[in-house]
Order: sequence, then structure tokens, then C-alpha cells
Amino acid sequence: MNMQVLTIQAADGYQLSALYGTATICTKGTAVLSSATGVKKEFYINFAQFLMDQGYDVVLFDYRGIGGSAPGDLRSSLIFMHDWGIKDMNDVMNYLVRERHCTNVTWIGHSIGAQLTGFIEHHQYIRKVVAINAAVGYWRYFPFPMNVGIWVMWYLVSPLMLKWYGYGKMRQIGWGEDLPRNAIIEWREWCTNPHYYRKCVNDTLSMDRFYHFTRPVTALYTSDDYIANDKTVSLMMQFFPNAQVKIRKIWTSRYTRDKVGHTGMFRKKFKDTLWPLIVESME
Repeated sequence: MNMQVLTIQAADGYQLSALYGTATICTKGTAVLSSATGVKKEFYINFAQFLMDQGYDVVLFDYRGIGGSAPGDLRSSLIFMHDWGIKDMNDVMNYLVRERHCTNVTWIGHSIGAQLTGFIEHHQYIRKVVAINAAVGYWRYFPFPMNVGIWVMWYLVSPLMLKWYGYGKMRQIGWGEDLPRNAIIEWREWCTNPHYYRKCVNDTLSMDRFYHFTRPVTALYTSDDYIANDKTVSLMMQFFPNAQVKIRKIWTSRYTRDKVGHTGMFRKKFKDTLWPLIVESME
């Protein structure tokens, strides 16, 4: 691994685990890889190396509660999902601007990693957001029978998890890393509401940053991802009313016979087929 191990101290003192890689050729700027929910930064290392070979400095980081940024005891953690946007994404941007003097940042957000970019305060330093499979997560917007499985998760499985364990034991059901109690509760609230996190943005947090976010956003989504579909991606982009938005559906069958789905875009086997599409959207 040709990346420097970092600890980024958040404004509230929380320690965020991060990796920093330098471009192998003349740099085109800095790329931030912002993870999907419950996905550790290491999942994106191969793609990060690919970007470094394309001329980008790259930053990977774990949100609080995840991977290297997880506390010793998730049961006692008070972390909310919105903390990843309001706190962690801002702390990473502040680090890049203050410590690395970056003013040309491309933010590659995978799912929640793009959804919460509206919380970033110093977005003037972001040249572009590339949103990968970022979508409104309301369960009724998913096709049958997947929507039934998601309903079971939010109305049956997650309440039992919290009752029995005190946190989201997500690894056990194949949903990524374990999550703090408040993060699960908030995620459930969003995914059982047709307006997703709008109430959180407008009422709970009383913030209007999404309306002031004016950086260009290119949204890519794969045709075989039931979460990011024609309806949910379009609805997600409505959260950025004053940004210049482009939406592109990637018909995966044109590039591969393998399933790509919600997370597969970053797998190494797609280096020669799908990864160039992301780089093309960055430029």
C-alpha cells in the first residue's frame, strides 16, 4: 500500500482514521473518496491507487464509528449518521485546505458519501462532486422483492438488534460494518420516510447549506443497482437545487457480464471497464 497513514483530528476532538496518497505523475488535483454506509476506507484502496496513477492525490477516511475511526464500545457511542456530513466531511475538507493547501478537490462520494456533501461548509474548494449510486433510500421506491427485504430490516430486524445488542450488528447480516445505535435509528427514520432525510436537514438541524451548495454534481448509477434506480437517483439530486447536476445511467451489461450492484463499481475487476468512466466524469 503506497499511502500515508493519517489521523485527522475533528473539530470536536474525535480522531478520524485516514490514508493519503500522492499522485505518481504530475498532479491534476486532489480526490476525496467518501465511503458508503458501513464501508471501510480500505475497500477503496485499489481504486485510490488507480487515481494516483491517473495524476490525483487521494484521501480515504473512515467516518466516526466505522473501521479505524470506531470507538472501543459501540454500545456507549452517541454517534448519529448526520455527524458524518456535518462533522467528518467538514473536518476532512478543513484538513485538506489548511494542512495541504488544496483548492482543487474532486469529491467522489459513494452512496451516503455523496448524499451528505450538502453539509460541507467550504464547498468553494470542491471543483466537482462525482456521486456514485447516491440515491434516496426510501424502501417503497425499491423493486419487489427487494423492498420487502428492506421493510423487514427496518421494521423487524433493526429494532430487535438494538434491543438485544444495543447497536447495529450489521456484519452479522452482511450489511457492512457494525453501526452505533443512534446511526441505526436515524438511518431507519430516513429510509422509512418518502422524503428521506429532508426533515433532518430542514427541521432537526435547521441548516440551509444544501440550498447554498453550488458545485457541479455528476451522478453515476449502475443499471443493476436496485437501490440507486431511475426514480431514487433523480429524487436525490433534488436535494441540491442550486447545483449544476448531470445524471448518467451506466448500463453494466455493455461493460461486463458480472453483477456490479450498489458497491461493485469500486472492485478491482472493473479497472479496465468501469473505472475509466469515473475518471472521465471527474475531468
